[in-house]
Amino acid sequence: MSGAPDKTMTSAILLVEARGQSVHCREDACVNLVQAAWLARELVRGGVDVRMRLITDAGQSIEEYSILCHAKDEVDGFKERIVTSVDPRAARYDVVRGLRARLPFLCEAVAAAGIEIEERLFYSPLVAHIAGVNRELIATLRDVSHPMFDVERLADLEALIEVHAGVPYLDLDLAIARRAIAIVAGDAFESIDLDTVSRPDEEPRHWLHGAEGRAMIESDLARKETGESNGGFHDRLIGVFASVIPNGEERPYFNSPVSCRVEHGKVRIIARDRFNVLGIAGSERMKFDRFRDLLDAQDNGTAERLLAIKYPHTSRIIASSVAAEAGELLERGPVHVMFIDGIGGWNPTTAGLIDVELRASLDPGVVYHRVTGRDTYHELPPFAGGLLPIVDALAANPPSLFENGELAAALVQSVIERAEPATNNVRS
Repeated sequence: MSGAPDKTMTSAILLVEARGQSVHCREDACVNLVQAAWLARELVRGGVDVRMRLITDAGQSIEEYSILCHAKDEVDGFKERIVTSVDPRAARYDVVRGLRARLPFLCEAVAAAGIEIEERLFYSPLVAHIAGVNRELIATLRDVSHPMFDVERLADLEALIEVHAGVPYLDLDLAIARRAIAIVAGDAFESIDLDTVSRPDEEPRHWLHGAEGRAMIESDLARKETGESNGGFHDRLIGVFASVIPNGEERPYFNSPVSCRVEHGKVRIIARDRFNVLGIAGSERMKFDRFRDLLDAQDNGTAERLLAIKYPHTSRIIASSVAAEAGELLERGPVHVMFIDGIGGWNPTTAGLIDVELRASLDPGVVYHRVTGRDTYHELPPFAGGLLPIVDALAANPPSLFENGELAAALVQSVIERAEPATNNVRS
């Protein structure tokens, strides 16, 4: 858009998750991205200035975030294999290797700040790079039969993976998100302002999100150090994860389920994975000042170990970014913020935290909408492939992805007409 700002322009910021859609067909982001792209298309066609903001924070390993969460019935079996093995360490590596074989791509961990982590265990996407196409899995997917799965789209997936060989995994996720949004939005795509929020830089010195993130961490540490917290388990948690060497390992384990918390007046770092599949153990205790020294070293580019910010601080960073942008847009006209996340219900943890922070941060003049998808989980293909092979099926009837398609259409029309809708919850 050019020329002087339009003082009567209606703007809409659509906030949606954009991680995991390169891996599994049942990822929430697959449905939510199509919902968001359809909303964006209809709003653009109605003359609304549309900004899509893609949430791309990195924390949990790819295997936990996008494979294990769709294979929870296998978790106990994996645990038993490790616990009953004569060599639990080798069994852990074998379980991880088997889960990685379910990814459409090959990946590898790269050294960060000169620190090499143990890549035979789960690891954060912050250090994950694409190493190529998983040809064996792609060949298997070409033989599957599912009404929503278009095997012809596997060529698009392969091409994007090949182009992203040697670059961060999150770049592949973003490329697939952009491709899917372009398919759904059609001729409206070029009019959509597309950008990311909470996207971590590849440099570890940026993993604490600069002055804003560090201020959040320091405020939290000061409160805990002086005993102002309520002493409950969740209030003792620190919104940072750190590399730690588990018992029996030589190299550090780096993954967001690692717990940093306050215990007996000190900071304790505990090795763990999301579903406790690996059964890893190991922890360190240190004084608050020592923990701050580690944070300082990371900020200064001289990391002694790897640290990164995580929820709940990430939710505050996302909300503050959206709130600041919405506040600026208010100067020229009505502003709507739509947070599209989840299918078959509202995620009470990460999405719930973002929702709370948005409600607290947005200017009262901004109209806020919380949007979820209809429970399509068991309709989606129960295997890998991600969004591209199912995007055409989902895009065939986007309103059906909402619990109430008529209400979704009414929401769009209300924004176009610059009128606040009867309800600001389009959710299941």
